Amino acid sequence: MRERSLTDLVRDEIERCIADGRLVPGAKLVESEWAARLRVSRGPVREAFRVLEQAGLVRNEKHRGAYVRSVSETEAGELALLCSALEEAACRMLAARIDAAQVAALRDRLDAMRGALADDAAFARAREAFRDALVEAAGNGKLFEAHRRAVNEWRLAPRLPQTDAMRQATYARLRAVLNALASRDANEAAARMRAQQTPGELDGGDA
Repeated sequence: MRERSLTDLVRDEIERCIADGRLVPGAKLVESEWAARLRVSRGPVREAFRVLEQAGLVRNEKHRGAYVRSVSETEAGELALLCSALEEAACRMLAARIDAAQVAALRDRLDAMRGALADDAAFARAREAFRDALVEAAGNGKLFEAHRRAVNEWRLAPRLPQTDAMRQATYARLRAVLNALASRDANEAAARMRAQQTPGELDGGDA
């Protein structure tokens, strides 16, 4: 159990570093450095690298070591469409069961997006938090797991910043999604989520 918890610690820290840009695609992951940094033995680090490889975030090259994986433009487009499809499915599930507390929690996430409209990086984080919370609220663990994996891989794609107009459009679209969910209108919520997304959401920007 302790070995597994240490592996999770290493994995989670590497995932955080990838998410916030401290580890970029192509960066080498040195086993001894991560062991010293997190004050663990090499065993959990080696296992964390293996888990991250299975999750699509790391590639292991024979005789060369482990590297943060790169995602091609084609893969990024496929991942974007996958995320959108999973979010649409989550909307349909959630609309049938959403309660006042869930609406309020999602509205708080949406308010955070509105407050971050002037800052592209902050807005991307708030947008991801909203979509992540929406999928989790749907109550399907496998759907949530698939979505998180797709989002994590998407982060490895080249990112283009959104313009003010793009951020405004994204916010308006997700606000419409939440309004439909609050009305328990599954078809409208799914349609709004499926609606043409702004280029910054689909061309390798943050998921």
